[in-house]
Order: sequence, then structure tokens, then C-alpha cells
Amino acid sequence: MRRAGGAKLVVVAAVQLWATRSAWPIQTTVGGRPVDLDITASVREVVEENGSSPHERTLEWLRLGAAVPLTDWLRFDSTMVGLNGGPTFQSDRAGVYSWNNVFQDLSPAVDFEEAYFDLFLPSLDLRVGKQKVAWGKLDRTQPNDLINPLTYTDPLLDEEAERKIGVPALQASYYLPAAALVPPESRLTAVWVPKYVPYRFSPASCQITDNTSHCALERWFPPAAVPPSSFVVALPSGSPLPSLTVPLAFRTENGSLPAWRFENSEIGLRYSALLRDTDLALYYFHGFDVQPAFRLSAEAFGQPDLANPLNPLKVKDLSGETVLTPAFHHVDSWGADFAHAFDRFTVRGEGAFIQGRPFSRDLRTLISDPSQIADSITQALGELAMGRGKATVTLPPAFVVRDSVEWGIGGDYVYEGYVLLLQMNQTDVLHNDVNLLIKDVDTRLLANLRKSFLSDTLRTQLVAIHAIESDYTIIRPKIFYQFSDHIGGEIGYLFIAGRAHSVGGQYRRNDEGWVRAEYKL
Repeated sequence: MRRAGGAKLVVVAAVQLWATRSAWPIQTTVGGRPVDLDITASVREVVEENGSSPHERTLEWLRLGAAVPLTDWLRFDSTMVGLNGGPTFQSDRAGVYSWNNVFQDLSPAVDFEEAYFDLFLPSLDLRVGKQKVAWGKLDRTQPNDLINPLTYTDPLLDEEAERKIGVPALQASYYLPAAALVPPESRLTAVWVPKYVPYRFSPASCQITDNTSHCALERWFPPAAVPPSSFVVALPSGSPLPSLTVPLAFRTENGSLPAWRFENSEIGLRYSALLRDTDLALYYFHGFDVQPAFRLSAEAFGQPDLANPLNPLKVKDLSGETVLTPAFHHVDSWGADFAHAFDRFTVRGEGAFIQGRPFSRDLRTLISDPSQIADSITQALGELAMGRGKATVTLPPAFVVRDSVEWGIGGDYVYEGYVLLLQMNQTDVLHNDVNLLIKDVDTRLLANLRKSFLSDTLRTQLVAIHAIESDYTIIRPKIFYQFSDHIGGEIGYLFIAGRAHSVGGQYRRNDEGWVRAEYKL
């Protein structure tokens, strides 16, 4: 489509030798038509600082892209990614990533990221097929970028474009003709997504062995989504013990996606124009929120023990299980953005009012406070004592639905090869009285500094994020060196600190360094 203008650090050393061949781009012909091939291969090794955190395997990554200009007005593009290893330590099967499941853990795996046709007409562009849409002008967090869900299997090392999941869509862009009341470069874009594609997480489970819960979790499965491995049942006064600790199993379950019906399709609208040298855009979106939300259910298991006078619960072999399933919720969003350049300085801003957005709670707290579920536990124990074998334990809601305002403003400055971007994003959760994983006013500061040296063969970047109210910090420096026209290498470190009960701080045990090698022609 045509586009409008627009510290705890350690030294990680490793040697990575490999012989996977790649080329970018390769020009060939198929059936007499020119074909451009984009083939890139890389290998990444992660070194975990905390040896007790979940392990990550060597990641082998291959990207295949093809572009075929069928005519002067018709073009086909596709991208496929194959990967093996990485944060898939628990994976026991290979396959192709599905459109229908949230919890997927495959290795080796294939992901058909995009496959679409572009049709170019005098005043209209059409794109049909599986595609990624980039809306918004801020860096890394764009309130109006709601078309594509994200994958959370490696959320802090993968770049934003890599994390986006392609969706089947029809995109149409109409270029308004010049007129007295029409601003220059006016364009109206509509995106229709007939079938919902969900976000993606690795599955997780905790099994009970010898009356103890043992968990199998991938490195980047969110700790805030895993309940405690046990809960405490208070015993009546006069009992030999004041309480009983009950082991808890845990598992993820995909559940059912919204049915493939017209009312479950999604629509996004964007109007953009250039007004007094300022790039402006207006947005509307109706569809399922890209922000993940989950439901947590629980069951208790046990056998009657009515004849035992020493058992005040009248239940033996007591255990429990919690099940995490994704929740999908419609939202309506109205937003706008702008960007304006002043010589070496560019300022940009973006905001959106999102109606009916689900916000997750810290699921670890839903079971850790027995007072919240005391009545439900009492009822479940009564059912188990009657011989039912299992009983439902009703938990507090795992998320709440609130209106919110998402906005941000930032600027970047270019000076002697240095590119410095400073940005502030804020989420304002409206009319909320429930403790959430984020604060009702959640402000994040972002700094992104880039500089190239040695005729652009050495590229450095430092990204730092600090959440003021939620109190967490993420720092990610990296260096990339182009050894030759064919071979490049990267080294970096990921530092995470902060409050455990926060979006970023929950990963504070996952500090790591990495090295990556790639080959290009």
C-alpha cells in the first residue's frame, strides 16, 4: 500500500558458529514473472542471570519472504517464519501456528505471517489476505494500533513488528482528490477483519505429585497469571491444627473463539491528511481488544471421611485445580494522532478513548486471600463430604471492564548521528474501584537512544522504560556489528527490576544477556 509521510549489567561473551545459508534479496523468475525473495537466517543464544528462572533454548530463526509483481497494478507478497527452540523449553510437538488457539507451544514451528494481494488503482489501493497493519505514531506503544493481536512468547526481545500476528483482512485506501476544502494528502483507509485471530501465549501447567504442586512454565509465561501452588483452609477451633494446606494444580485451556459470524467481525477506520505541515490522523475501531484478558475457574476434589472424628472437614485427600481460559471482549475506540517536524526535532502525540476495555487483576491474589472465597470453600467442602468427588469453588472476577483513556506524547532529536527519542505514555482507567495489575493512572517513560559508528557497520541502541506508579524499570542495551556484507552479530542485555505485582516487574527474575548471529547476502 502507498504510505503517507510521516544497573546491573554483565558482559555476555559467546562464540556462535553456524552454516545456514541465506540471501537478501534474490531476484529470479517463475513462469516468466520476476520474483523477489527475501531470506534471512539467524541464531540466538540467551544466558540467564538467575539460574532458578525457566530456561531458554538456542533459537534458530529463518524468515522467507516473496514478492511477485503480477502486473503493473497487481502484486503478491508473502512472509513465512520458521523457528526452533527459544522460549519453548516445555514444547513436545512441532507444527504450524493456528489461528484458533491462544495457548500454543510448538518447536519446530512454522508461522505464515502474511500472504496478501495488493491492487493499485488510480485513486484506490486494495490489500486482500493475511496482513499486518501499522497505525499510530508513537514508539512501541500506540493507543490506536488495535488491528493485530500480539504474541507474548518472547515479549521483551522480539521487536514490535515481529510480535504482531497477521490477520485475514480486506484493506482499502482511497486518496481524496484535491479540492478547496480538502487538506493535502487526504486519505481514507478502512480495514475489515471477517474472522477474529487471538493473541498468543505459551501454555502452562502445575501437577500435584506427593501432595505438592510442581509447575512447568515457559520463561515468559506471566507470573501474575499463575495462582499460588496451594491454599489454606482454616480449621474449626479445637482442631489439632489451626489450618490445612491444600495443594493446587493449574492448567491453561484454550476454550472457544468467538463464532465466525458477521457480528464478530472487526472494522477499523483511519482518515489522514497533511495540515500546515502537520501529519494528522483520526481513528475508529470496533472489534475484540488486543489487550489480553483471562478467566480463572477452580474446582476442589476429595473423598468423604464422615466416620473420622479427628477430621473436622469430613473430607480426605483434599486437593484443588485452577484453570485459566482466555476472555474475548468487544471494545470501541476513538482516537487521533499527529506528528510535526522542526528541523532536527520531531514531536508526535497520540491518544484514544477506549470503551469497555478489560483490565486484568493479579490472579495470584484471587486465591491467596481465603476471606474472599471462604463461603465458596465451605459450600464445596459440604458437597465433597456428600460424596460428589468434585465441587466448583467460585472465585472473584479475574478482570474488570472499564472505559479508559490511552495517550502519549514524545519527541526525537537528531544530532551528529545520535537519534534520541523521549516519550511518555499514560493509561487512565476510569471509574475503577478494584485493584488491578496496573494502576488507575499508569505512566510509563521511554527513552530510546541510537547511534551508528564506523560507516554504519557498528550500530548501538539503548532502550529504557520506567513505570512511575507501577514502579518497574526495563533497560535493554544492544550492539550490532556488520562484520561483512554477509555476516552480522549482535550482543545485548535485558535488565528488569521493580514491584512483583506489576506488568513489567513480574518478570524481574528474568534478567538475561544474549548473542545473535545472522547471515545476509
